[in-house]
Amino acid sequence: MPEVEVDFGAGPRRIASSTRVLNLGGDGSSLAPVEGPVDWSQLDKLPACITVEWSGAERGIVDALATHSNIRFLYWSEASGDIDLTTTRLGTVRLDGARLRSVRLPTSVTSLLLRRPPATLEVDAPDSGHRLDLRLFQYGPDVVIPDGLRGISKLWLWVGGTVSARVLAGLSDLEELTITFGDPPGAFTDLDELHALHLLRSLQLDDAYGLDLDELPELPSLCRIELQGTGRKTAAAVRARFEGSGIEVTISGAKSEAWLAAHMDNPFRDWVEDSEAFATAACEAYTRALRAAEVIAPEAPEGREAAERVLRRFVADLNAIESEYGLIDTNYRELAWVVFRNLAERTHVPAQQASQWFDDGRRF
Repeated sequence: MPEVEVDFGAGPRRIASSTRVLNLGGDGSSLAPVEGPVDWSQLDKLPACITVEWSGAERGIVDALATHSNIRFLYWSEASGDIDLTTTRLGTVRLDGARLRSVRLPTSVTSLLLRRPPATLEVDAPDSGHRLDLRLFQYGPDVVIPDGLRGISKLWLWVGGTVSARVLAGLSDLEELTITFGDPPGAFTDLDELHALHLLRSLQLDDAYGLDLDELPELPSLCRIELQGTGRKTAAAVRARFEGSGIEVTISGAKSEAWLAAHMDNPFRDWVEDSEAFATAACEAYTRALRAAEVIAPEAPEGREAAERVLRRFVADLNAIESEYGLIDTNYRELAWVVFRNLAERTHVPAQQASQWFDDGRRF
């Protein structure tokens, strides 16, 4: 594969001329320098590039995107201040940053992902976001949809353990709604508020174990309901309610009440879909690691060593589980990393160190 030499300011590198995804994170591990000027003209050498990953301060990236219309996807972490993308041809924009103040979107945008945005974030979208696919990942209960996006037609909310339908007030053009619960119980409350969503055609709920669809009002345009992760009693009730209604009902991951009672708070509870023995082993490994992490005093001299033992033991347990069952695929591996990182945060282990320990030890 032909290569070209590029130097964005962090020193010359050779990369494939056909590169489509370019990490310019500016975090020391990518092609851009941690600080100082960035030579954006190097993008001229990569006409096949359609995706740029960036991190931190703006440092000229917006002007660079404006002059390179081939770049259609922007993934920007730790963004801050006011960002004006109206001069670009971006189709998909992904932003995260607790210090973001405002975002102006181009007419070309079709998809916007906001990860843990501040509640005060202002978004200026063409036509109030009409026909826009918004993915708002708050991971908690305090969901705020910016006023500038009231015209969106598609919404994916990733929340904590509960969310009220009241956060959807004013989204009269909404056609597709997905809610993913990251924590138990997975309760979607105030469902009567959905009556104002006259155009809603599709409703998908992931891990909504606390769901009571008896409260769901009649929605004139609804033609599809999908539940991914629920209790068997809830699954039966949903099927019974909508039988013969013409509404397509799809349910996966329905679990027994006994399993949920024992493992509701465990992040590996859904692994039971592949094997109960496999899932039980993973749940037990997490429980052991969590209990050990909870008694560590991070400020103590031996705190870091104790944390390392717990985290490495957790990875060793997962290695043994993979060796026995062979079921930790890509999605499960990503979840294992998220769980590992959360355990590391509990013991005040820096993310970079945690990542090293995870990769050093894992065999899955």
